[in-house]
Amino acid sequence: MKKIVIMLVLGLFVSLQASAQESKVTLSYPIGFAIGDVSDYVKPSSFRGIAIDYRKMINDNVGVGFSTGWNVFYEELAYDTYEFENQAVSGKQYRNSNHVPILFNGAYYMEPRAAVNPFVSVGIGTVYTRRNTDMGQFTMEQEAWNFALAPEVGMLIEFASGFASSVSVQYYNGFQAGNELNDPQSYFALKIGFEL
Repeated sequence: MKKIVIMLVLGLFVSLQASAQESKVTLSYPIGFAIGDVSDYVKPSSFRGIAIDYRKMINDNVGVGFSTGWNVFYEELAYDTYEFENQAVSGKQYRNSNHVPILFNGAYYMEPRAAVNPFVSVGIGTVYTRRNTDMGQFTMEQEAWNFALAPEVGMLIEFASGFASSVSVQYYNGFQAGNELNDPQSYFALKIGFEL
């Protein structure tokens, strides 16, 4: 399954890059830092993830497009007795919180002709969240689709014509959803990647 996902992402990446010369396609490795309700559920940072951004350039400074990705937060809790609603279960607990942002975005590039090009962007869309709490043979699953805003600041560092490294920080703010995960689902991501 992982091989299929990697092949699909690489195929999408290559096809988007081939589709237009006046576009920016960035493939990134996001390191996630949970805040709020996500942090209450899973404490450690996420070192599991991928992000892809596509932006069609309207002029040298402004681009519009979409972005998506996947961050997985994971934590293993010690053997203990845990209470859920009106039940108690003893055992080790494994927690996974998966986040898939799907965003339309706009970006402003401050120095498009310089080797170091700072940028700001904002995305608007949704973040799909799926939590699994596993204990032995039991699993509790919760899902939510949150309306999301995702501001980002970063820079492109050009090494050669048409090839640049990308470093940015993005805040994914998934607003209160009113379903299984009622609280906002938010996190920061340090994104390190490359652009073709």
